Amino acid sequence: MAEKKIRILKRDWETFLKDFNRMNQSRPATVSIGDDYIVGDPGMPLLGLDYDEHARRVEIFLGTTDPDNLTHLAHVVEVPRAIYLIRDDDAPNPVVGVQIQAGPGTKMTRISFLEDSQETAREKWVSAISHTIYERRGMEPGSDQEDWFTAEEIIESVCSEYL
Repeated sequence: MAEKKIRILKRDWETFLKDFNRMNQSRPATVSIGDDYIVGDPGMPLLGLDYDEHARRVEIFLGTTDPDNLTHLAHVVEVPRAIYLIRDDDAPNPVVGVQIQAGPGTKMTRISFLEDSQETAREKWVSAISHTIYERRGMEPGSDQEDWFTAEEIIESVCSEYL
């Protein structure tokens, strides 16, 4: 694995994060601070990262399989100093993550993706949510397509907030 870190200029953070979200949303991710995982196995779908210039922070949002509450705030990086795109051009998907550096004395926050493509990951996520909907309906057969479409609508509604 030949990872490369590409520093993103601060003036480009907002645009970079919107593009990053669009290209990587739904991919299962782990979030770590230094060597410690704060959200780990098996990885939760990335909803997006948000940079708030006025509050001087980057928020990292991951998704869950609870159709009533898809958004899970994984972490906030206060006073970010640098954002790096992590690439591995030998990997099936060359974007393997992003790192966010905060102030001196703080550990690097890293979002690492599992190998799933965005499309495969989104399909797995829809499947998991539609199964939860099926279970909540009492596991009665005959509404699998309706459950699937409902799951897609829920995901689309939440994900659109980060694009």
